[in-house]
Amino acid sequence: MSKRGTRKEKLQTNYIKKGRGQGVGENYQPFIQAHDNKIASEGWLARHKGWKTKRIHHTLSEHERKYLYYCEWLDGVTDIREQWPLLPLERTMEIAEELGIKHPHQYGKPVVMTTDFRLTLETKDGSRDVIRTIKPREKLTDRTLELFEIERVYFAEQGIDWCIITEDKIPVNLVKNVEWMAKAKYFDTRPGVNEELVGLLSDELFGIFVKDAGQTPLINLCLRTDHECHLEKGTCMFILQYMLANKFWGTEMNKQIIREREPLIIYQNKSTQKLIHLA
Repeated sequence: MSKRGTRKEKLQTNYIKKGRGQGVGENYQPFIQAHDNKIASEGWLARHKGWKTKRIHHTLSEHERKYLYYCEWLDGVTDIREQWPLLPLERTMEIAEELGIKHPHQYGKPVVMTTDFRLTLETKDGSRDVIRTIKPREKLTDRTLELFEIERVYFAEQGIDWCIITEDKIPVNLVKNVEWMAKAKYFDTRPGVNEELVGLLSDELFGIFVKDAGQTPLINLCLRTDHECHLEKGTCMFILQYMLANKFWGTEMNKQIIREREPLIIYQNKSTQKLIHLA
């Protein structure tokens, strides 16, 4: 075994000892983390503070990041665990041998396989986990499909639903809108804005939007209100994003991309908790 192979083996053993790939919700640690990779798939490395888990999520490709935002929006998704390891390593090696497929190796040493997302869903039949692996169609090479077959068999043995998510299954408008409001989910991303201020201003701001009825560009309407209420520039825009991100207010998330230089129609949300069936 090469020195690099030995180091890789020790590294993965240490990941397991440190609890990577274990836990739920806020306590889960991704097996692979953004800082582990100098070059991620498609050159993307992203960290996002989870809406559902309140921990930092690590995505390694643009499509993973987009799917994460999609899952954050869905009420029926209650936990998101990315970079989930297929352990023990010996089982995936056995599956590969049974299928006549070469197991992933680095520097002559078999490596722990990971899948992109393990999701916990709340459905009409109760809570269940599913596996979703993300890959654009153009990257579904013969070798990639071989590796996915190892994944499929591994999770089938556990009775866990598994499927591939390609780019056409990720709603573009919704994802862009969630990304636009993502940082406003929590007050700590905007100094000076807190629950009391939002409580004092939200009804007035909502009334301004309703009265405008989608006639004035969003940024103009928010800056004008900032000025009239003697607020720091950007405050009303943040409150709008916060109210949308937390689903107190609603808008047509799927039909159009929210653009700050275009008008926006919003409405009061009723109960947003819904059970889902995820593709």
